[in-house]
Amino acid sequence: MTKNKNENKTKSKTKKVPAEDNENIKENKKTTTQLDLLEEEDQGFGGWLRSLDGLENMKFFVIANSIVLLTTLMYPHIQLIVDTVYEYFYSTDSVY
Repeated sequence: MTKNKNENKTKSKTKKVPAEDNENIKENKKTTTQLDLLEEEDQGFGGWLRSLDGLENMKFFVIANSIVLLTTLMYPHIQLIVDTVYEYFYSTDSVY
């Protein structure tokens, strides 16, 4: 027969904790569990984005993206205006 691993271990003696201390321990476990959940939510990209640094970078990204978008959409119109002004001032077909 094989011996059970738990047979050789001695049982530890535990003290009885008063009811008030027991309630405090339960409350502490609840608060630490809630804090752990909050810390898990703040990890990764979502947590970084909620931070002040993430918000500042998001504002910068929105402004930079708007500038790029407007420049891309307006480029043909700006090019047409610049060509028209250039032809007006530097045209070789001027009347004397």
